[in-house]
Amino acid sequence: MKKANNKQIAQTNKLVKYDSFRSNDRNLILSNLNKLNDWINNKSNFKEIEETGIFKALSELIDQYNENQENQVENNEFTEIIILLVKFLKNLSVKETETNEILRSLDYIHRLELILNNSYDSDLLNDSSTTIECLRKCAPYSVRKVGVGEYSEQTGQFQWMIEMKQLHFDEVFVGWRVWEAGIGFGKWVLENKQIFQGKEVLELGSGLGVAGFMAGLICKSVLMTDYTPKLVSALKDNLKINSRIPEIKKACTVQALDWVNDKAPKPFHYDIVIGSEVIYDEKIVDHLANIIHQSLTPNGIFYSTAATVRRGIPEFIHSMKSRGYTVNCTEFPKRFMPDTKFDTHFFEIYRNKNK
Repeated sequence: MKKANNKQIAQTNKLVKYDSFRSNDRNLILSNLNKLNDWINNKSNFKEIEETGIFKALSELIDQYNENQENQVENNEFTEIIILLVKFLKNLSVKETETNEILRSLDYIHRLELILNNSYDSDLLNDSSTTIECLRKCAPYSVRKVGVGEYSEQTGQFQWMIEMKQLHFDEVFVGWRVWEAGIGFGKWVLENKQIFQGKEVLELGSGLGVAGFMAGLICKSVLMTDYTPKLVSALKDNLKINSRIPEIKKACTVQALDWVNDKAPKPFHYDIVIGSEVIYDEKIVDHLANIIHQSLTPNGIFYSTAATVRRGIPEFIHSMKSRGYTVNCTEFPKRFMPDTKFDTHFFEIYRNKNK
């Protein structure tokens, strides 16, 4: 008899098998979804759910449903599967376990919002809304985790899991939490690793650190900066937490930087300067442009994103052009930040060759 390998044994021992949700057997899928819902009502060890590695396969079912709805393809039997699937997601998300971080990292909020746009079934709409509300919940002083890299169906885990302690709005205003803009920008960095590998990078407006830590997974070095003492302290604490990841421990450092009063940490040294949502106030964009200019090597590039509703964008573009830079401003791909109401600008800025 042929000996089973470790992967086969792991699948056999799991509550349900992720491949079963890619089956053409409707009854098998319904049976497994019922099994999951029964399990949630009677168990408390949610690691067992995570270890099934089912969440990519489940997201594919939702994508198929949304595609059918957009193409006006009616399939009542498939709708029955989705109703039971979203019921499972609701029952799971209301428990507020770490599994919610996996759902967030796999863009379930966006997928469920599409269901709200496409469906007329009252149960499906109610359960989708409840799940979205649970996944969007963000309490002061909570820990936000972001799954990065490949999601393994064999282990139910991401390649890396970045953790950040959040603050309170009263302490640092908008910098108190991890925002989707930073996550989306970090995803773009990782998808374009050929630009960043081996490069020395300065990050402006690091906040709690999500984009900088993601850059640290592939860059030679990343100096992460912000200016309020509480944010800088939180950033240092979050670096300590994520130093369990060897790439981040090796690459990332933290320093306070006030664009108005401080000089560049290392003048004309950095291959790349990055910053997510750092253009937001016309009163300080000239200082921002100056610190970028002081920091980049002659062949360096500044990459950034900014929601189109931000103040100061025309003034920032003017400030960079007046210093001899070419400013390319394009639309940031929606897939990096699907759960946002605003369009986003993407900036690629570099020195004119004749300067």
